[in-house]
Amino acid sequence: MPAIAAALVTVLGLGGCAVGPDTGPQVVHGGGGGGEQPSSSAAPTGLPPIQAPRNDLDWTDCAPQTATRWGVDRPDGVTVQCADLTVPVNPYRPTGDTLTVGLTRAQVATTPDDAVPVVLTSGSDLPSSRTLLMLAAGPGRALLDQHPVVAIDRRGAPTSGELDCMTREERAAMRSNGLAGDADATQQQRIDRLAGSASSAAGGCTETLEPHQLDFGEAFAAADIEALRIRWGVDQLALAGVGEGSDVVLAYAGNFSGRAGRIILDTPTPFGANARDRAATRATGVQAALRTFVQQCSTAGSCPLGADGTATIADVLAKGRAGRLGGLSDTEALSAITTAVALAPDRPAATTETAAAIAAADRGDIGALTTLADRAAALRLTDGQLVARCNDVSGPVGQNEVPGLIDAWSKQNPLTGADTALSLMRCNAWASSTPVNPPSALPVDPLVLDGANDPINGGGGAQALGGLFIRAGTTPTTVSWGGLGYSVLARSACAADIVTQYLGDEPLGEPTDRGCPS
Repeated sequence: MPAIAAALVTVLGLGGCAVGPDTGPQVVHGGGGGGEQPSSSAAPTGLPPIQAPRNDLDWTDCAPQTATRWGVDRPDGVTVQCADLTVPVNPYRPTGDTLTVGLTRAQVATTPDDAVPVVLTSGSDLPSSRTLLMLAAGPGRALLDQHPVVAIDRRGAPTSGELDCMTREERAAMRSNGLAGDADATQQQRIDRLAGSASSAAGGCTETLEPHQLDFGEAFAAADIEALRIRWGVDQLALAGVGEGSDVVLAYAGNFSGRAGRIILDTPTPFGANARDRAATRATGVQAALRTFVQQCSTAGSCPLGADGTATIADVLAKGRAGRLGGLSDTEALSAITTAVALAPDRPAATTETAAAIAAADRGDIGALTTLADRAAALRLTDGQLVARCNDVSGPVGQNEVPGLIDAWSKQNPLTGADTALSLMRCNAWASSTPVNPPSALPVDPLVLDGANDPINGGGGAQALGGLFIRAGTTPTTVSWGGLGYSVLARSACAADIVTQYLGDEPLGEPTDRGCPS
């Protein structure tokens, strides 16, 4: 049996317990339809039945540890519990190798004991357990009154068999997008340095993980969710994917037909799009989110960014690019800002605090911004996340194309364009994995929460899914939200109420286009 990193895999004999794609029960669309139903009783409307677990996991309290791990306050009045789930490393070609996936559950005193859980994933954007804590501490907590939410961290994350396959120098190059403290580096030198480090990292991770180096993509994240369904002993799951987690949910719907009893796509990314198109969408959307952040700061009064907040941010990024930000690169500064804005608590003071860190850095005091940059790297740039993203890359961009993209995108999006184009090199020389096919049909009409100002992925992903929904013969209900931050569900009690309705036995019905106040 091939060896794999000891921190990642425990070798067990699985026998006939492997998990793989199956046909599931006959597909039933949300508007009705016939076909044989699963053994449990379905709702009169024909909606797929969703149930509480028949065989639950061994949950233990982990609120203090989880809050400490992610550097946030423990949500008041919320019970936070953790459990582990052992899954095959490759359920599609079982070898007997396994890994442990981390699960985190949040509920409140009023959550019914027999309530159907919502399985939450934020994919490779952020640890799902961190996204869950944001939901539990914000307006989205209203969902917990009726349903527990179970976050499943993507394999390779710090709580799910953490990967350690890159060198310190490779991580530094990824974190700075090739700048690595060299103030005199030309754009081409930066591209070459990043591409070289990425190629070296790809080789090192492949050697460490072989033969499982391609077993961390969306299809395998979906298989981990299927392993949870089997462990629970239920026919269908209620799934919520935030950001890139929406790709995982759609991969699950495609690979495990009929098992997705409810499909919630929260500020989705463009499933199946190639690397260039995904990056272009992200650059434009994150630029828009930063403009909204500046506007919110200016309307709050006494904004630390001054009269032209966008210019202040641009000045900080320019100093980072020129090596005049105390060793903090432009990439690190931008990641610090976008992550802080994405995860800011639901209070006006949080906007001012982030703005103050930016303004201080502009004056030469980088302490607060460096702390935010370190936090952002821990949340968004671990070895496991990079491996997962590289596993998912479709249509990689050649190194010779990057200078042209930097020029074009930085003109369109001055704050985000160049950095987004450079980031395309992080998966240089990584082997290509088989793309996940979009679902040809869906067992239920999805609920799409469309956030306009997501500082992690930007908006626009929901619109890009129109063709997928048409081909799948489904009509989603779309809820638009114009606020600022990552995850509409976490930040909108209105959205949480609609999600609660969607989890019931009756279809949402008209209108299919709705809005929630920001």
